[in-house]
Amino acid sequence: MTRRDLLPARVAASAIFFGNGFGIGTWAAQLPRFKESLGLSDGQLSLGLLAFSLGAVALMPIIGWAVAVVGSRTTTLIAAFSFAPALLLPGLAPNLSLFVVAALLAGACNGTMDIAMNTNATVVEKAWGSAIMSSFHAFFSLGGLAGAGASGLLIALDVGIVPTLLISCLGMGLLFLLAAFWMLGEKERAIDGHGFAWPRGSVIILAVLAMFCFIVEGAIVDWSAIYLQTVAGASLEAAVTGFAAFSLTMTVCRFMGDFVVRHLGRVRTLQLGGLLSAFGLALAMLLPHPLPASIGFALVGIGLANTVPVLFSTAGQMKDFPPSMGVAMVATLGYGGLLLGPPLIGFGGEILSLRAMLGLLIVFAFVIIILSQRALQRSTVQFS
Repeated sequence: MTRRDLLPARVAASAIFFGNGFGIGTWAAQLPRFKESLGLSDGQLSLGLLAFSLGAVALMPIIGWAVAVVGSRTTTLIAAFSFAPALLLPGLAPNLSLFVVAALLAGACNGTMDIAMNTNATVVEKAWGSAIMSSFHAFFSLGGLAGAGASGLLIALDVGIVPTLLISCLGMGLLFLLAAFWMLGEKERAIDGHGFAWPRGSVIILAVLAMFCFIVEGAIVDWSAIYLQTVAGASLEAAVTGFAAFSLTMTVCRFMGDFVVRHLGRVRTLQLGGLLSAFGLALAMLLPHPLPASIGFALVGIGLANTVPVLFSTAGQMKDFPPSMGVAMVATLGYGGLLLGPPLIGFGGEILSLRAMLGLLIVFAFVIIILSQRALQRSTVQFS
């Protein structure tokens, strides 16, 4: 197939990523309303957040096998059409217990969709014959911004929680339905006796690298605003600029990421990303003031923007495993890092300080640089 023939499949995959990001942005924007409507404390809301994340991670080790058996196109669509209505459930929950259950189910659908759509993206990328994974993740980031923005607009118009979620879910469902007509499918056999995709063999180092990337990303997402307020002395309104700068630079650089990967190669892209992340974290730590700290977090966004797309793309093209198994292995440990990062910084910050914990993140950024060459050497990727 020519690239012109593959263009509809690439657009469809991009739409799936955008829709998934839109759902995550919608979920994030509704959290304060969930807290208010159910009368939850910070700790109780955290139970819902933890349930959403655990739901995503719990199924990842077996989803890789399921995708290998069923195929990435079919699994992606099943997960997508499950994720959209599941996102409505937390808004219908009348109490904390059911809210946690609803969050767990929504997270499980999201985790399944994450593995399946990234596997499908590696299929499209391999057929395309060039590095294009960053563009898919760029549409995920763009979808997140769009989902949060759309929810913010509906909130400003005083639309209730359930109607807001319903509008968002219907929009996601329509997008997924349109994408279904052009998605690229593949046939792939599962490895006998290896239905549980826990990282092993040649994927271990790649998965460990993903874990460190996600630890840094999770820490910035959850703690950048608090760092700016409590350490850098920013006002409550200005404290969000750190996360905003991080998100904006990550989104923009993901749209540029395919160009970067083609010209620098995957290893150098990861190494440069680790270096920029370390420099940005050092800037925020050494100059704890709102402007330099925000610039530092923006640099971290630039550095991490293309690490995850490169890792998922590489995981889908390892020598010893089919694409879905490789992606699942890397995602399992990677998202484990996303769970580990925020509490690690929180507990460490209580013992030492948030500023000191940025030093630990700098160490993790250098680990990314050190492991990059070895992690990618077993890949079967034939393009830059």
